[in-house]
Amino acid sequence: MIYSIGDSIISPLAMTSRGNFEAVLRGESRLQYYEHAFGLPEPCFISLFEEERLNNTFSALVDFGIEGYTKMEKAAIVAASQAIEEANIAADRDNVIFILSTTKGNVDLLEHNPYEPERPYLWRSAQIIAEFFDNPNTPIVVSNACISGCAAQIAAANQLRFGGYKYAVVIGAETLSKFIISGFQSFKALSKERCMPFDANRKGLNLGEAAAAIVYTIGDESTTLPDDTLILRAGAINNDANHISGPSRTGEGLLRAINRVLQGHDPAQIAFLNAHGTATPYNDDMESVAITRANLQDTPVNSLKGYFGHTLGAAGVLETIMAHQAVKNHTVIGTLGTVNPGTANKVNVTLQNQPTNGNAFMKLISGFGGSNAALLLENSNKSTIPAVETHNYASLQPQSTRRASLSCVSSCHITNDNVTVNGETLITRKEQCGNWLSDIYHAIGMQYPKFFKMDNLCKAGTLAAEILLRNVDFDREAVKPDWAVVLMNSASSLDDDRHYQTTIQDADNYYPSPAVFVYTLANIVTGEIAIRHKLGGESSFYVFTTFSEESVQQIVRQTFDANPEFTHILCGWVDYDAGNCDVRMRLYKVG
Repeated sequence: MIYSIGDSIISPLAMTSRGNFEAVLRGESRLQYYEHAFGLPEPCFISLFEEERLNNTFSALVDFGIEGYTKMEKAAIVAASQAIEEANIAADRDNVIFILSTTKGNVDLLEHNPYEPERPYLWRSAQIIAEFFDNPNTPIVVSNACISGCAAQIAAANQLRFGGYKYAVVIGAETLSKFIISGFQSFKALSKERCMPFDANRKGLNLGEAAAAIVYTIGDESTTLPDDTLILRAGAINNDANHISGPSRTGEGLLRAINRVLQGHDPAQIAFLNAHGTATPYNDDMESVAITRANLQDTPVNSLKGYFGHTLGAAGVLETIMAHQAVKNHTVIGTLGTVNPGTANKVNVTLQNQPTNGNAFMKLISGFGGSNAALLLENSNKSTIPAVETHNYASLQPQSTRRASLSCVSSCHITNDNVTVNGETLITRKEQCGNWLSDIYHAIGMQYPKFFKMDNLCKAGTLAAEILLRNVDFDREAVKPDWAVVLMNSASSLDDDRHYQTTIQDADNYYPSPAVFVYTLANIVTGEIAIRHKLGGESSFYVFTTFSEESVQQIVRQTFDANPEFTHILCGWVDYDAGNCDVRMRLYKVG
């Protein structure tokens, strides 16, 4: 059994989980209209920390000044400190692993960086946070677009079940910047007024800043838990294999994730669905389709975006904590901003706070790259969810035995100089060649015009996957939910981030492009591969300091052990940073 022993939310609303919940019950929000936030030429409706309040809260934790930390790092450390204090654990022990969920971290430092050159890297952010608590382990970064916070909780459960850790500190943190806001504006995705999730007249999303943390630990079903303990029962990640920036119109990926976490459970016992509910036309329609296809259309549905905005990498953690606060207070939170529900399929949107006797809830979330995640969680006060059955593939219960043996079918290594397959040289770079990645494309006879629209990271990963899968015998037209894509690197998407930064550098050089911005999410490479080969299983992206064979093998093993229905996985290191290409991808199968 995976359960929480401490949590914290800090947001513009309040600086504790309880404070945020009470503010939400009162219908409060700090979303407001800004004419020229961050010097942007377009107005926006967003929620921002009061920096003095954040600094004062953070300064109480340190006795050597606060100047050495960024806004994002301070928020993450405050949230983690409060959760760790409530959990009453020693965070400096080697049985504690830190997991950071963020999409863009300190990306604002690309415009002005007074710190060391490595500071914009996501691994460096995680390292600084873990070092604050004197934790000796290498932290894990989950950067999986909007589903990062839920994916990080699943990763934490896997580390507790298979990684040998006793405690996992999951931190979701995101602060806003010119970089982030301009990118969403380029997509015309932002509303200039308060968002209206699931409303017939919804006009787009609002963005918000926040940090949230949960400390998870592990026990068995005989463990006696205090009342109102959050139990993480099941979790699943599935890809739409449809489009990198638009959800499936049929809700296919989210539906698969919902069905996986519900196996062995009675849906009638679920108090409510805390949906992603971004208030964009396509997301809310997609969720309504997936929910009705799962026969959950009568279950209360809510969204918290009207209170906090979309907090990106923090959303999955923050909203899980808020939903638990609601369940243990016998409440379904109303969906602020929504007046007239209207989506492709009719769902039971909660407009006002209402009572509930249920103790279980589902957290749903979706994001760019075709990624979708679902969590099933329960409050321990009164068990309504039966013990998980063995056939529930998304179960997050402890396992004493490992699955069947794995075998590496093939491997591909791409560097700046050559391409090797299974240790044999396939292509060698010529001295006078043009674009090396394009040369590989032509050399292997690939026919996929979309390749030339991709950033270098996606090109490199797509080429490796093409080489490994071109001779595999499978149905290339059907989506394969038993195939997963799990990748990692060091630079996340910084190669494209730098490119995008040049388009918004100043007022005379401002032309934000959605075609460039979409690739400023590291996990888009998993989406491109999933779309190309119709791989509908898990798609996840991790960030580590450097390549580690041990880390790759650990992620491969955990992904298989946690998902017995998976038969194949594309896994490995896909890095492209300032002209340096390093791809080490492998195809694994069971047996």
